[in-house]
Amino acid sequence: MKFGAIDIGSNGIRLLIARPLQLDDLKPEWKKIEFTRLPIRLGDDVFGTKEISKRKTDLLLKAIKAFALLIDIYNVDFYRACATSAMRDAKNADKIIKLIKKETGINIDVISGTIESKLIMNAFLHLLEPKETFLHIDVGGGSTELTLIQNNKPLVAKSFNIGTVRAKENKIKPEEFDKLHAWIKENISWITGIKGVGTGGNIHKYGELAGIRQGEFLHLKKLELLTNEIEKLNHNDRVYQLKLNPDRAEVIDIAGRIYLDILKRTSITEILTPYQGLKDGIIQDLWERYYTKQKD
Repeated sequence: MKFGAIDIGSNGIRLLIARPLQLDDLKPEWKKIEFTRLPIRLGDDVFGTKEISKRKTDLLLKAIKAFALLIDIYNVDFYRACATSAMRDAKNADKIIKLIKKETGINIDVISGTIESKLIMNAFLHLLEPKETFLHIDVGGGSTELTLIQNNKPLVAKSFNIGTVRAKENKIKPEEFDKLHAWIKENISWITGIKGVGTGGNIHKYGELAGIRQGEFLHLKKLELLTNEIEKLNHNDRVYQLKLNPDRAEVIDIAGRIYLDILKRTSITEILTPYQGLKDGIIQDLWERYYTKQKD
């Protein structure tokens, strides 16, 4: 069986097609069949004008048409398309969703920050030590989601309009950071022995740059050191020395600063990098729905 996920983010859009390696397991290992990422960056439009431009709409439509063809070619059994912060903020999102549905047959679900966080966590929660306490941090292009996890269960969560593309466009309201800091102080800062879990393309890239393997921890000092070094490099050096995609090179240091701001307001000194994201969570959720239905 094959499952597909389309993740329409503020910075890039992604297609993941995978199949489970165990058909009798609720949390199977996954074999990646196809992965494509396109740097369309809807947030460039939305965080400035509150709308997705005709140019970006055309690019998005072409991308979804290509994804639809791949889903068909690979004979995918179940798939889901989810959109996050940029589409949540776009005034013309409904019009674009109707157009894409008409042209491709693919329906796009615009999900809340809370649902986004739950889907992401569903891809890695079972990998965490159940007796330990974690703060899940997902920094995207348009929003940052924080969730306190104890005994492998989310306790409290909050989404903030703080993201790398939004910051690049100078569209983060100062009071949004005040809300973030107040939430951390109330829910997280007093907890000792807490560890971090970071998801999203930027923290994954930090893990790669640090030589961290999947499931290992990136230390706060190393994250800060890498961020300082990246900030000293121009865009060309980031692309060719660090081998970053151009769109990633523009925002990775911004993401680093957001992570550091959060971590330094807690007792967290290391952050787990499971290399999971929304796309993985979507596929895991689709599998669990199928698995549960088959067992009934």
